[in-house]
Amino acid sequence: MTYTGYLELEASERYGKSVLSDAYYNGVFKISRPTYTEEGLPLVQLIHVGGGYVDGDTYFTQINVKKNAKLAVTTQASTKVYKTPNKQVEQRIVYKLDEQSELHIKQDPLIAYRDARFLQETDVYMDKSAVFFLTDIVTPGWSKEGDLFPYTLVSSKVKVYQNDKLTVYDHLRLKPQDDVSKLFYLEGNTHIGSLFFIHPNVTDEWIEELRKHLSSFDEVHYGVSLLAVPGCCFRILAKRTSLIEKVFGAIEAFIHRTIDNQGAISWRK
Repeated sequence: MTYTGYLELEASERYGKSVLSDAYYNGVFKISRPTYTEEGLPLVQLIHVGGGYVDGDTYFTQINVKKNAKLAVTTQASTKVYKTPNKQVEQRIVYKLDEQSELHIKQDPLIAYRDARFLQETDVYMDKSAVFFLTDIVTPGWSKEGDLFPYTLVSSKVKVYQNDKLTVYDHLRLKPQDDVSKLFYLEGNTHIGSLFFIHPNVTDEWIEELRKHLSSFDEVHYGVSLLAVPGCCFRILAKRTSLIEKVFGAIEAFIHRTIDNQGAISWRK
């Protein structure tokens, strides 16, 4: 199959240092030259040179993090999905984490414009000793008619396999014709953020402390669930992207302060 964008990355540990050991990309996908954060993580930016996702586009990304390696990945800009009159945009993402590895993914928002249809499937295969962090934001694009939700469909599935056993299944499905702004959908909000964090040290007590830490954020609605494995999933509803990003930042800072005893990752964005 020929993809509109294809990307494979691999991070390995060499002489006590994490490095980007392999990279291949084709089509509209490219990556930045790796830099190192203050925490010693190799940081890579994913770049889409096509300007946006359009009718019938297909994308594939796979990131492998080998034993004892760490990697931080972010995007250069928002992902814009335009009109898809004939066929939806499809994106498949695979993350593989070996023993004692860490993968931190921080994505810019997905912006879905009028008549856009976007389907994404993310599969995470990880060892039970690995650490996984992922953020995702969905926002409606501008519409000259002033519609709050001009897109047709946004579907995002996340599956996490730990030691080859399916342990997490999450499906975010937004279909505006169902009036997602009403109660039990977005409750009048327009933007939705998701955050997954899987770490051996996550407990009920830790999540309760995090809830207390977030109690001052009264401009957003959020919920947190403990997963079937040590980890949690956050869902955040707001009227602006910046509000979700602010909460994400607070969660990330809390994670690194309480678990890693250090500051949050310096994403340089």
